[in-house]
Amino acid sequence: MEPNVESGAAMSPEGVPAGSQATAACAAVAVVALAVEAALVAAVGSGTSIRAAVAGHVLLGGALAVHARRARTGRRGAVLLLVGTLAFGPFGPLGVLLLAVLERRHARHATSIEAWHDMLFPPHGVDPRAELWRRIGQRASDRAPESHVTPFLDVLAFGSIPQRQAVIAIIAQQFHPAFASALKAALRDEHNVVRVQAATAIARIEREFLERTVELEEAAAGGDGPAVLALARHYDGQAFAGLLDPAREQACQVSAAERYAAYLASHPADDEARFHLARLAQRRRRWPEAEALLRPLADAGHPRARVWLMENLFAQRRYRELRELAAMPGPHSDDAAPIEVSSAVALWAQKECLA
Repeated sequence: MEPNVESGAAMSPEGVPAGSQATAACAAVAVVALAVEAALVAAVGSGTSIRAAVAGHVLLGGALAVHARRARTGRRGAVLLLVGTLAFGPFGPLGVLLLAVLERRHARHATSIEAWHDMLFPPHGVDPRAELWRRIGQRASDRAPESHVTPFLDVLAFGSIPQRQAVIAIIAQQFHPAFASALKAALRDEHNVVRVQAATAIARIEREFLERTVELEEAAAGGDGPAVLALARHYDGQAFAGLLDPAREQACQVSAAERYAAYLASHPADDEARFHLARLAQRRRRWPEAEALLRPLADAGHPRARVWLMENLFAQRRYRELRELAAMPGPHSDDAAPIEVSSAVALWAQKECLA
C-alpha cells in the first residue's frame, strides 16, 4: 500500500480535505476545456477556418495558463491540464478527467502520510504500570530458564512483512553498530515496503548523527574538555557504525583521533580516553602507534588494554611476546568481555605454548 499525499492534507472550513477540493476544481476546469476544444473541432468540421480554430485554441491555452498560475491548491493538475490541452487538444482534458477519476478512487483506499510514517516507525511509548510489573518480574527471577530471543537477521529472512517492519523500527529507535548488518540486509529484501523502510531508517540515523555532530561541534568550539571528549567519542562511534561509505568512515576516524589528541593534551591523566585513542589507532591498523599507547595502560592494569595489546602483537606476528603477555598475572579483560576472549587468553597462556 502506498501513501496518499492528498489525504494527509489540511481540512477546509467545510470539513472536506483540501486535496479533494483541488481535484474537483481541476476536473471542473477540465470539463470546460473539453467543451471548448470539442466546440472548436465541431466548428472546423462545419466549415470554420482552421486559423480561427487555432486562435481559439491559443486563447484557451492562455486562460489555462492564468488559471495554473493563480491556483493555490492543485497546481500540479492545472499545469498538467495546460500542457495536455496545448499538446493534444481535446484529448488533454479528457486524460485529466480520467486521471481525476482514478485519483479519487485510489484515495478511498490509500494510506495517509501520517499513517504511513507510523507504520514505518511505530510510536515508541512505555506504559509506567507495565514497566513496573516488568521490573518486578525481572527481580523475581534473575535469569529466564530459556531464551526466546530471535536474531534480527533471522526475522528479516523468514519473518512476515509486519515482523520485518517491526525489526527495522526497533533498530531505528535503538540503533547500535551491531545492527548495521541487519539494516543492510533489509535493503536487499524482496518486498518494496521493507526496502523503503530500511532506507528511511538509515537516512533517519544519519540525520540524527549529523544533528548531534553540529551540536557537539558548537559545544566544543570553545575548547571545553568534556565537550571535546564527547565530540571525539561521537566521531569514534559514527566511524564504526557500519552505515557510512569508506571515505566518510575515514574522515570520521581522523576527526575522532584529532579530538582525542586535543583532549589528552590538556587531560593527560585520563586513561580511558587514551585507551579509546589506542583502540581507534588499532582499528585503523596503525599497529606501532597503538602499541605505544596500549603498553603503558596494560602495565598499569587497565582491564581491557592487555587484550587489545595481545591482538596488536598477534597482528604484528610477535607470538613469543604475546605468549609472555598472556602468561603474566593480572586482569586480562573486564567482566563484560565475551567468554571467547577469556578462552583465547587462557590458550595463549598455557605453559606448553611457551615451550
